[in-house]
Amino acid sequence: MCNSAWNSLRISTSTTESERYLVNFARKVFLSLWSFPNVYTDEGKHGKGNGKELCDLLVVFGNDIILFSDKACKFTPHSDIEIAWSRWFRKAIEKSAKQLSGAESWIRRFPDRLFLDPACTSTLPVQLPRLSDCRIHLVAVARGSREYAKKYWGEGGSSSLFINTTLVEDDHKNSPFCIGWSLPNKRLVHVLDETTLDILLNELDTISDFVSYLTKKEKIFCNHELDFIVPGEEELLAFYLSHFDYKKNEHHFPEIPDGALVALNEGDWQRFINSKSYASRYEANEISYIWDALIEFQNRHIIDGSAESLTGDDSPEVYERVMRIMASENRLTRRVLGESFYIANNLDKKGKRYTRTVMSSAKSGRAYIFMALSSPDGCSVSDYKAMRRSELMLYIQGCKLNYKKVDEVLGIVFEPGQKHLSSVDFLYVNFGLDEIDTDFVKEIKRDLKDFNMWQTGAIKLKMIRNLPFPHIESLVLRRVLWFMSRLNQTIRNIWNRIQKQE
Repeated sequence: MCNSAWNSLRISTSTTESERYLVNFARKVFLSLWSFPNVYTDEGKHGKGNGKELCDLLVVFGNDIILFSDKACKFTPHSDIEIAWSRWFRKAIEKSAKQLSGAESWIRRFPDRLFLDPACTSTLPVQLPRLSDCRIHLVAVARGSREYAKKYWGEGGSSSLFINTTLVEDDHKNSPFCIGWSLPNKRLVHVLDETTLDILLNELDTISDFVSYLTKKEKIFCNHELDFIVPGEEELLAFYLSHFDYKKNEHHFPEIPDGALVALNEGDWQRFINSKSYASRYEANEISYIWDALIEFQNRHIIDGSAESLTGDDSPEVYERVMRIMASENRLTRRVLGESFYIANNLDKKGKRYTRTVMSSAKSGRAYIFMALSSPDGCSVSDYKAMRRSELMLYIQGCKLNYKKVDEVLGIVFEPGQKHLSSVDFLYVNFGLDEIDTDFVKEIKRDLKDFNMWQTGAIKLKMIRNLPFPHIESLVLRRVLWFMSRLNQTIRNIWNRIQKQE
């Protein structure tokens, strides 16, 4: 099977070293199926001429579109720092902001006129979201100011650009190394420098986490009853990561009363990354990257044209939808998903089937099934694949029968013991709200019994509980256990006194 739409991604390239760095980094975070470098429009194209570049990097994921403009501009010193800064600002930030604004305007007017090549012959292999549903985020990457910003702020100061939302357009000229509203009408452009780009993409290294941060930042910044003075994007990120909603299982910015000026401290980011909580978070995240590897394993097959469809439909939309479901899980959820695959892959049960079911916290009603099934002795590769796919489908149907609120299941079946991913099948079933036919239910139950699936005492179900900072959680748990032990001791003492009185 070969799909030219996805295959065309392999020829998409970036022209400058700075752009290549951004694209390679972004593809690790957003993954290759949703990252498109140097997208073009056919604006002004005549005959055999080339189209016009839309942006340096376009990320399309579900209802979210991220437009990146990357400018690496030399900062030319001047005796008057305001003159040097204003010149660099115009080239590195103002120009990017205008390009991003134009790109957004084009997408809203001509969403079907985007191409992967200058000749405008290869269209995007993914469909853009409907304009009524889409959220467009603008990100300007401005490189070249770090050394001079550090000198300007003095010893111990930040090398990143300050955020000051009291600045609007021309106000920037007299405020060196500060960023506010670089576009008219206060349309927010997220301005990142060489320092904060790396920090954000390292810390928010899933499309879900990155988009969530941008969306929540836009919400509070676009409340024009508030103003922010922040000594660098990294300090804002520390503020964000320090607040977690355990009911919604997500980081957030706290509620801020209208009319407030929010001024954050410099150094909060350094204190955050030097804390035991951060170290425990980093360690806990390690196993989650197995999930990233699974997604990218299949993405490469899709791009190379070697992916196999288990449903008979090999359209780009079907492949992309399944992988998008997996990629929509945030880093916290991926810990449990990665761990589930790791456990199943490393079990030594030759000839036996192992399954684990995980309920997603990203979407109510979604379940993941992990099935490890060894190939029987003497079984051909084709027969083994047919067998494991059939058993996976049966197990998925059994999941729906046992959990009525489940409306979609993504199953992953593989041969255990893989040191390097080589043989994995993905099967997605959307049950919707329709009831399964009664006669079919009887047939499924009979088959489940024959294959010893979903039988009482053999069910392995895992509910995801997100613990962003395991160190803090372990401290809380230890304190709870200490309190309970003291309480129990007090109760025993009271009981002993009562016994003596009797």
